[in-house]
Amino acid sequence: MWNLNMRVMSAVWNWLDNATLGALVGAAGAFLLVVLTDWRRNRRIATTQLPALLRRLLVLATTRHEGATGARDSVSTDPRIRPMGNIGLPFPTGRIDRYVDLAGDHLTDQEAFAIDNICFAMREADRLNAASRDLCAEIDRAQIDVTRGEGNKLGGVFGLTAIFKRQSAEEAVLLDHVKKSIKAYLDGRLNEHGGPI
Repeated sequence: MWNLNMRVMSAVWNWLDNATLGALVGAAGAFLLVVLTDWRRNRRIATTQLPALLRRLLVLATTRHEGATGARDSVSTDPRIRPMGNIGLPFPTGRIDRYVDLAGDHLTDQEAFAIDNICFAMREADRLNAASRDLCAEIDRAQIDVTRGEGNKLGGVFGLTAIFKRQSAEEAVLLDHVKKSIKAYLDGRLNEHGGPI
């Protein structure tokens, strides 16, 4: 019996003492290590880095909301007073998209919908902010354009400031939605469509 066990063990050892099998086992081990490392990294992005980025963006959204509200309120009935443009940092939606691409498997459907909604609102707020800044420059040009005549110049300024006021109000509404959506995401209070409850 003892001799049989030794022969079996010797045969198994000889079969295992093979360079091809060793390479195969090593490659399988390396593959599993890479898969485990990727899973841990993506899990960390979903549970730590994405929420941390959203907390920082909540501060930016709050600042931009105050700026948009201030810009809307700066519009005066006196056409000689230039409205204050809200110059805010753009939102890093590309970075959020990269995080979601990496960590999408670790997000619930509601979280993924919420991130999509937040990014859409951020992009629209950035678009309105850029349009408002361009409009401020246009208002400046209209105020100094002597070729248009005083009546046309004032009419143009009033029309442009009305558009500016509307755009600033729309931006403020979007930024308020961004703030509410980020808070709902961070607090885990999302409806089935990813919106705040």
